[in-house]
Amino acid sequence: MAPEGSGRHPEAAGGWGVIIHGPKEPARFTVIPNRILRDDNLSYRARGLLVYLLSQPPDWKISSSRLAMASMEGRDAIRTALRELVNVGYLDLVKTQDGAGRWHSEYRVTDTPWYFGQPVDNSPLPVDNSLTGA
Repeated sequence: MAPEGSGRHPEAAGGWGVIIHGPKEPARFTVIPNRILRDDNLSYRARGLLVYLLSQPPDWKISSSRLAMASMEGRDAIRTALRELVNVGYLDLVKTQDGAGRWHSEYRVTDTPWYFGQPVDNSPLPVDNSLTGA
């Protein structure tokens, strides 16, 4: 494998590659659980969008148009990723009606997926070895 900083691509030397982490500045980075980044239920687009949303301040308003303007993705691609996050449980869409009868929608985002308002237990199921004698 090529030495770090040699300018050669690690795979070109027959290696699997390396991960290079830059310096971390306090209060200028977001801690993301690896579970999110490795969630096979999400496309890479949805994972990236989720990480972006989790990096925003708590009062940040989620809008597909706003997200599209801040990225290279189109509004429809953003909406598809938002739907994916809702379906998997990382994003919740809350609709309310005000006194004048107008409807308002607000997203809530979490780093722990939930199902009908409850966190999903992602732990492995117990194995029943009673039939195998193990």
